[in-house]
Amino acid sequence: MADSRDLCGVCTLRHVSKSSIVWCTECDEGLCTECQEHHSLSKSSRNHDTIPVTEYQKLPSDVLDISQYCKIHNEKYIIYCKKHESLCCSDCIVESHNECRDIVKLAEVIKNAKSSNAFYEMEQTLVEVLENIKKIREKPPRQPENIIKRESDN
Repeated sequence: MADSRDLCGVCTLRHVSKSSIVWCTECDEGLCTECQEHHSLSKSSRNHDTIPVTEYQKLPSDVLDISQYCKIHNEKYIIYCKKHESLCCSDCIVESHNECRDIVKLAEVIKNAKSSNAFYEMEQTLVEVLENIKKIREKPPRQPENIIKRESDN
């Protein structure tokens, strides 16, 4: 059975099962070829970012499960407040962050995240950690008897 992420969201609402070819990160749904064409021409969605669904499916499940909507106001997150290190919808900004000066559009944060030096360093650290884990798993554990024997031989 196909995952709902594999199917075109618009077609599913029309009770039609079509595979999605792209994922709209702003609408948070997949689109088939026909719906993608309409989506890219519609005034309200023509500037949305889409990625191939094959790339979207490669993302870790933890990332896919991150909600794009505010739990308090049920609106889409649009701003990142650096001072409070939090995502904000338009209502959050008015209610809790209107005094904050260091806010950034979420689209800009996402766009710059992968190109940042901190991201690169974190990626390199993760690669090193994975290599160390592999080495640890490959080596048999040292037996205490062997360690004692080696020390007494010296």
